[in-house]
Amino acid sequence: MLFNGDADVSQKNRTMKKLGLSVIFLVCIIAYGAKAQELKEVKGVYYADTVAYTGKYVTRYSNGNIKIEMNLLNGMKNGTVNVYFENGQINEVRSYKNNLMHGSWITYNEQKVLIGLANYKEGLKHGTWMIWDASGNLLYELHYDMGEKVGIWRNFGKNGEIVSERSYPEKPEKN
Repeated sequence: MLFNGDADVSQKNRTMKKLGLSVIFLVCIIAYGAKAQELKEVKGVYYADTVAYTGKYVTRYSNGNIKIEMNLLNGMKNGTVNVYFENGQINEVRSYKNNLMHGSWITYNEQKVLIGLANYKEGLKHGTWMIWDASGNLLYELHYDMGEKVGIWRNFGKNGEIVSERSYPEKPEKN
């Protein structure tokens, strides 16, 4: 025959066992997740043991904040790569296709101000590039076509005025 006090103790024991099992399960999941993130990079390709890794890969700062998170397909960067400052805020958003720079790259400073916009295609500079100062004032507007300088490149002053322009491709000067 159980007394009320014995029932309370028995209930507490069952609750503690469930809590203990939950904690062990959580530790195992975390340990497995940490193990899954131990990749080795060889010549730009990421491996889990000897197999090219497919999935999300995350590295962290010593304070636990995410440093880099990327999507890998057969060991190669594919899709968005986010790079963070140690305080956890975004620094860069990069885009890759088959391990080549492909798409827009966006850069912010630690004050969350947009300071760079670059575009790539199949690993080459392609499209419009914009560069701003730390306060967000446009400094440069540049243009590329598959790695070649094209169009009118502009340098801007502090008030947004055009300070200089240069056309590409440059035409040889006539003698």
